[in-house]
Amino acid sequence: MIRLFVGLDFPEEIKDQLYTLRGGLEHASFRTKDRFHLTLRFIGNVNEKTAEDILKELKYIRFPAFHLALKGLGYFSIGDQPHHLWVGVENDKMLTELHQKIDGVIKKAGGGTADKFKFMPHVTLAKLNGTSLDDVFRYIAQNNLFRTEPFLVDSFTLFASHARENGEGKYYTSEEVYPLSLI
Repeated sequence: MIRLFVGLDFPEEIKDQLYTLRGGLEHASFRTKDRFHLTLRFIGNVNEKTAEDILKELKYIRFPAFHLALKGLGYFSIGDQPHHLWVGVENDKMLTELHQKIDGVIKKAGGGTADKFKFMPHVTLAKLNGTSLDDVFRYIAQNNLFRTEPFLVDSFTLFASHARENGEGKYYTSEEVYPLSLI
């Protein structure tokens, strides 16, 4: 079995900007630069044949390249307990359309049903392990003007997620990069 997801990788300068947001929040495990991405479609564990079908079917997606900027911070929580800190996306219309195309192809290739959560484009900054809601609010208030310059999204990537042998987190490998049309 292989664990897959489709996402956007970022130019190094965008990863550098995201990296500047590290620190200043207790009980937060901030992501390393190599783990910054935006998930377009989580697929999950699939067998080798389904993985090959997905890899092939994604090649048929035709979509124009577009510009995107990351903007604003937020968090996910269960009740009053925050569990992830994220950076949002500015003007995500094109991103949502690309997500819908990818979602249709994944279903056609046998990659499971739709995600159980509504698509909400974001980049995870940190996992929160007992961080107080007040501390999260304070951190967001201190960084609420964060915004990247718009950057060109000219491809998307099929990633595989792997557990580290030492049990400390995951790492991602690029299985295939799919170019978008430059107009």
